Amino acid sequence: RALVGGLFHASLWSGTAASWVDLNPIGSMSSGVLGASGGHQVGQAFVGGVDRASLWSGTAASWVDLNPAGSMSSFALGASGGQQAGFAAVGAFYHASLWSGTAASWVDLHPAGATSSDTHGVFDGQQVGAADVNGREHASLWSGTAASWVDLHAFWPVGDSISTAESIWSDGIFTYVAGYGLLAGEDRQALLWKVELCVDQDGDGLCDDWETNGIP
Repeated sequence: RALVGGLFHASLWSGTAASWVDLNPIGSMSSGVLGASGGHQVGQAFVGGVDRASLWSGTAASWVDLNPAGSMSSFALGASGGQQAGFAAVGAFYHASLWSGTAASWVDLHPAGATSSDTHGVFDGQQVGAADVNGREHASLWSGTAASWVDLHAFWPVGDSISTAESIWSDGIFTYVAGYGLLAGEDRQALLWKVELCVDQDGDGLCDDWETNGIP
């Protein structure tokens, strides 16, 4: 972000100060870029009294409003392969969210039983973030639907703790998820999950191997 006339503007650089591009869309009070990938930028713009998840393609004129209908607040945090990840207010709570370039494409990834949730990263059809389960943040993995939610926190068997997933990458065989865990009164611990790539041949939104065997 750059401070322009007392307001923060979403900004893009290509390695020098002279390359600065002001991405703030017309009508926006303020904006910010929170992630970028493949010539696209994601973040938020404050338009019409609402923080709106936003997508750009290198210019202010390219701005796309991703805010789902009826949501009073949304943010896009990550992008990859034509998808955007973040969260949107649904009622009184934030829900993990996935977009494919338009507001109408919004998918609510919020898992059943969670209080709130969000996504931080997306790669090759999978998303990572966290869900509030019984008052504690649990690192989470999705494959494009709420039903595909995997509680990664269950594979960090530490008692009084919380965890979150921040980024994701796949080599086509395994999915690698990076994040951190936190124990009460202790410093954060860097965590890496290695998960067999999801295969959903029966089309039910769940990974076939995980349904029968659990995550290896």
